[in-house]
Amino acid sequence: MSEADLQPLLVLHVPAGHEIDPQALGELTGYVGERYGAAILINKRTLPGGPTSPVLLGRWPPTNPTDILIDLAPRVGRVFFNLDWLEKSL
Repeated sequence: MSEADLQPLLVLHVPAGHEIDPQALGELTGYVGERYGAAILINKRTLPGGPTSPVLLGRWPPTNPTDILIDLAPRVGRVFFNLDWLEKSL
């Protein structure tokens, strides 16, 4: 099976020290499913480091991948959060 045969898949890497907002993830999942027919895979890290940028796998619409990532960026940005600011204020 080649990559061209695969359903579009958005791979999200959880940044070190961040949590996932379930509501924002649900909204993103619905959006990529409706707009692109894609699914989401979350890569939860156990060690810090590595890539944090979203990755597009499979067969996406015949659109520039950069345009797709630009479209998704605001929604992806809402999926992850951390509370470092709270610890610093205490």
